[in-house]
Order: sequence, then structure tokens, then C-alpha cells
Amino acid sequence: MSFVAQMPGDHDRSEAPLDVAFVLDRRQPVSDQVYEALKQAIVSVRLLPGASISENRIGRHFGVSRTPIRAAILRLVDDGLIEVFPQQGSFVAPIKRGDLADNQFVRLSLEVAVLREVAARWTPEMSAASRAIVERQVAAVAAGDVEGFHEADERFHQIMTEFAGRQGVWQAILLAKTRLTRFIRLFGQRERLPDAIAEHTAVLDALDAGDAAAAEARLVFHLDRIFTLVENLPEERRRFVVD
Repeated sequence: MSFVAQMPGDHDRSEAPLDVAFVLDRRQPVSDQVYEALKQAIVSVRLLPGASISENRIGRHFGVSRTPIRAAILRLVDDGLIEVFPQQGSFVAPIKRGDLADNQFVRLSLEVAVLREVAARWTPEMSAASRAIVERQVAAVAAGDVEGFHEADERFHQIMTEFAGRQGVWQAILLAKTRLTRFIRLFGQRERLPDAIAEHTAVLDALDAGDAAAAEARLVFHLDRIFTLVENLPEERRRFVVD
């Protein structure tokens, strides 16, 4: 499926078409599949902030009716990823500085709380499972597989909630992380991926050493690196971020 990225009120301007892979599985709820496909396209910035989300165009390319598309769009509105303008249409939401700060607060607070519980029950088996995920990141970087890197990155943080017995907390973390990830994917640099791996490893090294305070400090450092990006936005992409 191809979309042309446009800013609201600027429909004559367009960017190169963006492909969104989608294979409909009739055994699964259609709206859930449309939601996931659009969400991944937005988070991975294949659909840029300001891209028009046309129900008709989505319906033609997905081969589905407008009802599940509308349901998916409403969920994405709730996620803060799409904005609807009466008489204009639906558009991928801009990235808002205030939202970045709020979602970073949520994510940091929850992940630090989870880590404290994990540190109290840390085992060699947990270390081995976590380091296997880090190795997946290493392999992804070596292969130039950015998507694989980010999938492993998400799994690294998710598994900590499982170790703490707080799987239900993961959805709250994931929602905040999703809103942050869009910014990271848009402005982050591939050169920083090895740094992220080193930061994950530093957390694990501290946990292995039984130093919970150091593990927490290293996690905070890792998560707060996003503000380095905020302070150094490339001029050509500043229009995607609003106050």
C-alpha cells in the first residue's frame, strides 16, 4: 500500500510514496490487523507526521470495508498517533514536545520500578535470557537490520516486566514507548545503535554484580538519552515536531 505524506492544509505538497505491507488474515479481526499495520507504519515513520490517512484509499489497498478502518483509526486517535480534522480528514499526528516529556516520565517511572523488583530476584537464568536478546541486537546491527534491532530492543525491556511478574504493566510502558519510538526513529542515528547495546549490557553487568543502584542509574542514563535528540533536532525535520 502506498501513501503520500502531506501536511494538513498543504495538500499540494507530497513526498515519495511509502509502502505499508499488509496481508489480510480472514481468521483474525480485520480492524485489529488494520490497526497494527497502520500503527507500525506510523511508529517506524514510514508514514510521516502529517501524512493523510484516507479511509477510501486504505480500503482499496487493504481490500476491506470502511467500518474496520474507522475502528482502527479511532484506536490510533486514542494512542495519540492520528488526529482527525472535521471537513479535512485524518492525518498522522505531529510529534509534540510536551507529549515526549510526559511519556518519558511515564516510561522512566515504570521501568525503574520494575527494575528494582527484578534486581531483588535476579538469577543467572534471567541474565542469560537478557544477554541472548542483546546478542540479537548485535547481530541485527551487523546485518544492517534496523527493524530487527528495534524488535529486540523492545523485547529487552519487555522481558524485565516478565521477570518482575508485572506483565500487565508492559502495556502501559509500551504505549509510552510507542509514542517515544516514533521520535527516535525519525531523528535517531544508526551510529548510536551500538551505544544502545552497550547501555543494555551495562545494566545487565550491574545486575550480575548485585549492584541494584548502579543498574538503576545505568537504566536512567539509557532512557534519558532521548533528550539529547530533542536538543539536537536536524533543521530539515523540525517541522514534524511542535510545541
